[in-house]
Amino acid sequence: MKKSIINSIFLSAVFACLVGFSSCHDDIYGAINNEIKLNSSGLQGDMHSIVHYKNYILTCNGDIFYKTNEPSTTKGEYNGQWEKTTSPTSEKGDNGIPATTYFLASDSEYLYALTYIWVENDDGENEPKTATIYATNSDPASGLAWTKVENISGGNYSFENAKVIFDNKYFYVEDNNSVSIANREAYARIRATSQDTYKLYKLNGSAAPAEVSNPTFVGGESDSTNAISACYFNNNTYFSKYYGMTSNDKCLYYTKTYTRSNNVSRNSSLYYITASDSNEQSVDLDAGGLLSIAAAKDYILLGTSDGLARVAINESTGIPNGDTTKMEGNGNSVISEYVFMVFVLNPNKKEGSYSTEEGTDEYASSTIYGSIRSSSDSWDDTGLYAWYPAKKEWNRDGD
Repeated sequence: MKKSIINSIFLSAVFACLVGFSSCHDDIYGAINNEIKLNSSGLQGDMHSIVHYKNYILTCNGDIFYKTNEPSTTKGEYNGQWEKTTSPTSEKGDNGIPATTYFLASDSEYLYALTYIWVENDDGENEPKTATIYATNSDPASGLAWTKVENISGGNYSFENAKVIFDNKYFYVEDNNSVSIANREAYARIRATSQDTYKLYKLNGSAAPAEVSNPTFVGGESDSTNAISACYFNNNTYFSKYYGMTSNDKCLYYTKTYTRSNNVSRNSSLYYITASDSNEQSVDLDAGGLLSIAAAKDYILLGTSDGLARVAINESTGIPNGDTTKMEGNGNSVISEYVFMVFVLNPNKKEGSYSTEEGTDEYASSTIYGSIRSSSDSWDDTGLYAWYPAKKEWNRDGD
């Protein structure tokens, strides 16, 4: 019997198997325990990342969505602000399956997308045929005009060759509260057809990417074959073979939990280096496996294998103070297990809202790990959640 399923649930499930993302949301208990009614709609599926681009933030779950980067505290608007924008291509794969975008990155001028075309293999199963990188410098609100990124010499855009794109997360809020990403750079891990190993390339609009020579790695690694994330710190860009990386002006923080091989360990250690000491230090947070991290002014927001968590940092030194502390509101119950993406809108503001200072908007997302058949969750539970300081709650976030 043919196994081809062409709806969006199947595509999300297939991609979850490919990249190893997983999660369960204990929404019912979270809502009961905190007397919070969860929004009935939200962006669903695998939300791998949120990126700053021009005056917007964007995310993707196959389709691409955008909203302004104006904080909810000044805009006065909360759930339901995401809008779908133009996909990189209208090309469809076998059985009419549309192209799907699962990775976004940005630099100081361009937005990049890694987009898949699906085909049916000999066993009747859908799998990626190509993974093409596209670039645009147009405005999401007007519709994005995408251009295919020129390929590297000797390479092609088969699924096995273009693996992942990411950026160095550079972000700075200027005195007039405008956002600067002047030092942001985007990268891709690509393999040429004549080579057995992947290399690290810097993206440059639609021009051919340039190989990065002698990149600086954290965590004792030095092989560009393994690069899947980057972070700007102390006037340098650092790379890692693990997904979790974040920084402020005092420390670079990273994890050693989730790798390109899709292995998720229970490593609960948060690693860091300081601006004055490049020697690696760490603190065990006893919070499950640390899968994703994002720094705010007073806390590091943690996406873990046990849900959301946070650890306080010394605002003078940036050094983590020790074990995790309870999240505000319903943060410890709205998402109960794997959280593969966390994002802080403004790292210069405080996490949460129960302080005299204005807090920052925050986002978190996860998806089912492996086959949906082995999960107790439904796809209605997956996708994007948000914390808006004035609302004092985590809730589903949608369009």
